[in-house]
Amino acid sequence: MQPERFAAETGAERVASRSNPRVAALSKLAEAKGRREAGLFLAEGIKLTREALASDAEVREVLVSDFAAERSPDALALALEARKRGIPALLLSDPAFEKISTEKSPQGVIAAVRIPDAEGGDFSAWQSGRRLFMLDEVRDPGNLGTILRSAEALGVGGVILSRCADPWQPKAVRAAMGTLFRLPLWITEDGAGCARVLRASGRRVLAAALGGDELTLGEFEPEESDCPAIGNEGHGLPREILDAASACLRIPMAEGPESLNASAAAACILWEYYRALGKS
Repeated sequence: MQPERFAAETGAERVASRSNPRVAALSKLAEAKGRREAGLFLAEGIKLTREALASDAEVREVLVSDFAAERSPDALALALEARKRGIPALLLSDPAFEKISTEKSPQGVIAAVRIPDAEGGDFSAWQSGRRLFMLDEVRDPGNLGTILRSAEALGVGGVILSRCADPWQPKAVRAAMGTLFRLPLWITEDGAGCARVLRASGRRVLAAALGGDELTLGEFEPEESDCPAIGNEGHGLPREILDAASACLRIPMAEGPESLNASAAAACILWEYYRALGKS
C-alpha cells in the first residue's frame, strides 16, 4: 500500500524528516536517561506491538515505517487497531524510522509505551498475595528479560528487582517477549530490606547459594508464600541478602561445574515451584 493511502486509512500523521522534534525525542528512548525523562520505552516489532495493544499497557504511539506500510498487512492491522483505541500513529520515512529503531533488521513497527509504576509506594501492600521471585544485580539485559519471561510462564505474580539492569532497555524488552506488559515489578536498591519485610510478613526468603542452612531443590516442600532469590551472574547474592534470607537454596548438579548461569538457575527453581504449586 502506498504511504499516502496508508496514512489516509489509518489516520497516521506523516513524518519524513530525521530532524523532526518527535523523531528526536523518540530516538532518545534507546537510552536510560531518555526513558527516565519521558517515562516511556520502546516495544519494537510486530509481535511486541500486538501484545502491547492487547494488554493493559498504556501505549502512547504506534510508529510505522514507509517500508512496512508498503509491504506488511500486519503493520496496517496494528495501525488500524491503534486508531480504534484512540492511540495516535506516526507514518515515518525509512530514515526517520531508522533513527528511532534499535534493531539491526527492523520490521518497521514500534509501540511507544508508558513505563508502569515499579517502585515507591508501600512494598508491604505490593507483595501481599503474590507469588514472588527476587533478582539481585542481574546486570545482563538479555538474561534479565529471559528470566522475567520464565517467571511469568511459570506462575510468578511479581518480581523484585534489586540493583538489576534496566528492564525497559531494548535488549531486555526483546528477551522478555511481552512479559513486561503483564508482570508486576518492584524496583529497589535495597533487596535485603525487602527480604526482611517478606520474612516479617511470614514468608520464607530462599537464597540460591551454598550455605550452612541449605534446602536442596526437589527435596523440600515449596510453599506458595516462598520468595526464592537469584544473584549476580558472576558473584551471586551479596552477604546482606544472605544474612536476611531464611535459608539457602541449593540446586543439585553433577560434579564439576561450580554454578549455573543465572537464567538457567532461575528456570530450574521456577519450574520446581510450578511443578509443586501450579500457576498462581
